[in-house]
Amino acid sequence: MKNLIYIIVLIASTNIYAQSSIVTDELYLKYEKANLDVIKNPTNGHNYELAITTFYSNFTDYKERIKFDKSKDKENWLNKNYKKTAFKSADEGVAVYNNLLKSKEAIDGVRNNIQEIQNELLKKYDANLISETLRNRLKAAK
Repeated sequence: MKNLIYIIVLIASTNIYAQSSIVTDELYLKYEKANLDVIKNPTNGHNYELAITTFYSNFTDYKERIKFDKSKDKENWLNKNYKKTAFKSADEGVAVYNNLLKSKEAIDGVRNNIQEIQNELLKKYDANLISETLRNRLKAAK
């Protein structure tokens, strides 16, 4: 029984020590900041959702939306078929579509940045340690 208690204390202290070393790592701090920025400033996500809603709400017929989604050249499709939508002109349709693409690029850029940092962290630390440390620190930051 005494040995079991020692093992539990050893595991707990090892975990605490491991977390204390990760929280001083510059790469981890960069990872944490990137995640905090997404949580505190969800503008990219909101802009993307708004762009999707704005763009697809102009399709009055779901069959036309399906045709648009299947087309390989989306801008060309809008130029030729904007009258089958609620867009006032082909230019408006293309502009709203391009806004959708820019919003998606912004959110993908943030996601890719976080993923790259996480991949580098995984070379140094266990995935569970990274996620547990992040979770604990985000709770503490609230």
